[in-house]
Amino acid sequence: MNNPRVASIGTLAVDHFCFIPNLLIEDGKTMAKRYEVKPGGVAGNVISQLSALGIYASWFGKIGDDETGRLLIEDFKRQGASLSNVELVAGKHSMFTWITCDDHANRTIIMFPNVLVELTAQEVRSKHAGLIENAEVLMTEASVLPLPPVIEAMKIAREAGTKIVLDMDITPSELVRINGGSELIYQAMELTDVFIPCKAAAIELIGSRDIAHHLGDLQKRPGQIIAVTAGSKGCYIYEGKDTYNIAGYPVEVVESTGAGDAFHAGFVYGMLDGNMSLQEIGKFANACGAYCCTGVGARYNGTIEQIYTILGK
Repeated sequence: MNNPRVASIGTLAVDHFCFIPNLLIEDGKTMAKRYEVKPGGVAGNVISQLSALGIYASWFGKIGDDETGRLLIEDFKRQGASLSNVELVAGKHSMFTWITCDDHANRTIIMFPNVLVELTAQEVRSKHAGLIENAEVLMTEASVLPLPPVIEAMKIAREAGTKIVLDMDITPSELVRINGGSELIYQAMELTDVFIPCKAAAIELIGSRDIAHHLGDLQKRPGQIIAVTAGSKGCYIYEGKDTYNIAGYPVEVVESTGAGDAFHAGFVYGMLDGNMSLQEIGKFANACGAYCCTGVGARYNGTIEQIYTILGK
């Protein structure tokens, strides 16, 4: 089989969904309406959406030999994603999350990283360099995983000429709490070709809620593309000269977990396509995120035909 076109490092987890009428406040108590278990995790969700779009991709990192790990492997098999760089660690627990969703599309997420965060920078180079070097795109993530192994993967990609996309899924202040220093955040930002922070991260980095007029402040070197997801407002994209506000697609939202991850996968798909303008890539990524909101679970992903339907093609 050919080499994976996309290598992805970051969060891979099983999501436990609890559906309730309204999110609880302090000391609150309620009866759950239903409970569901779905594979998830930011990086895993990107692989899932890419697979649904027909892109052969691979996640690399550590999972445990528990029921959670087996569910994750079976889901990758079902999708046709590569398993060659998934390391199964005996006696360890895989990452899982508790996600509470209410009737108003609000949610809370509690993460249990477990063995996921035991991946080291040295292991990235010794075990996964070949995957990164042969991929067209490295999809990276600043979220749960400590930044040193992520940065090492980015360095390998930079050396090999592999394009790098960085998803900042949480705020810099939270990343500092996890990693212990802001210098790693800026090092990762400088290494990437496409930087896509979530809205909250962008606001904190810019120091203003006026994202549209300050997006260029996030560019750390010439040629970088900056994109920020903005929920129902679509996304903002900066290419070094112009900032585009690309509208989202109205859909009936069932549950929004994973919409941002689907956006990232759609953005990567557009990069790999080679024939889309930056604005067309933004529209395609928005459509992927919108489709994900129409079902339950972070991996409610559309095929290329379903995404084209959202686009009106």
